[in-house]
Amino acid sequence: MKNFNIKALVAVAIISLMGESVLQVSAAEVDNNEGQTCQSEAQYNFEEEVTTFSDLGIMSGALETFMAENPESTEAEQEAFLIQFVESGELRAVRNARGIGDNIPGFSSLNATERALALKHPIQALKVYQCANKATDATIAYYGINGWQDNSDAFRHCCWSALMKSAMNESDADVWATAHEADSSGIDKEMDLFNNAVGRSIDVADKSDSQIYEMVKAKVVDGNCRRIVDGDLVPTNDTGLIK
Repeated sequence: MKNFNIKALVAVAIISLMGESVLQVSAAEVDNNEGQTCQSEAQYNFEEEVTTFSDLGIMSGALETFMAENPESTEAEQEAFLIQFVESGELRAVRNARGIGDNIPGFSSLNATERALALKHPIQALKVYQCANKATDATIAYYGINGWQDNSDAFRHCCWSALMKSAMNESDADVWATAHEADSSGIDKEMDLFNNAVGRSIDVADKSDSQIYEMVKAKVVDGNCRRIVDGDLVPTNDTGLIK
């Protein structure tokens, strides 16, 4: 796990380099003696604070604001901002003010593996959130529901993985999709991992989101994905499509 004190110093350094920033750094007392560290008024553990997809949604909105005000910021600076946003307590404040927050049907709590990944790769975590949001919206648009163990479920997983491949790369998409299933088991996990792999097999190069949705739809209709019927994995079909 990363040490907050080191990251806080990095964030402060970035602020001084960038000049003006939306980062809200609390007053800190710095002792230059060897072995002493920077002590902040409020310190929150990133991995303990970022626990749901709703939290990723709040972070995504905060990053959008940061990037609008700092259009030349690097990814390292953006990650420093996100770490400070969480560990300074700002995420908690927004969550408390908002209440339940953003809810993506089919995506709720982050498991321990996902939380560790979010700590290591905060920018990727937000891309995963955005892809999950798009996949869920597309599922409802194509099926009218966001179901479980049916064709719509297969579509959602396949679509999510294809979108993550487009937003990042196939390897990272594999890591995140597999992490999402860390606490699942049995035939349901088998189904999800299968459909995730199908999504990653789609050629998403230079494809728009709408084009990806149509390619995912073709995979489901042609029986390349899997659903569960009477306790068995079976090929998907065109049942349930409204678009």
